[in-house]
Amino acid sequence: MRDLAENLAVLDTLDAEQRANAEYDGGEVDLADYGYPRKILVCISVGAISATGTLNIDIESADTSGLPHANTDVSLNEMAAVGHQYYEYKPTRRYINIEAVVANDTVDFAVILIMEHCRFGNRGSDD
Repeated sequence: MRDLAENLAVLDTLDAEQRANAEYDGGEVDLADYGYPRKILVCISVGAISATGTLNIDIESADTSGLPHANTDVSLNEMAAVGHQYYEYKPTRRYINIEAVVANDTVDFAVILIMEHCRFGNRGSDD
């Protein structure tokens, strides 16, 4: 019997740290390696937010490789609450990436994309 860690794949991350005014991109993920289209759990952890800091997070996608991606599938704007937030996302294109924009000051945050790992040719879609 496999344990939970063997059945999940971490697709992309923006590691936890304090970030100032800028745009931050995770790496491009080719979902063909993971048996897409499967649902993805988007995990966002927000720590300290400066008095005027804002955080916007987008999950972007494309049918062909190469950043930046033209399509925004998920847009989480003006995140201001400290804590953890989770979103379910089912991609419709082969390539995805995380884009985060910090404006006005600093925000401590992390983003992780987790997908059920497809094993042994079980490459069907889920609903």
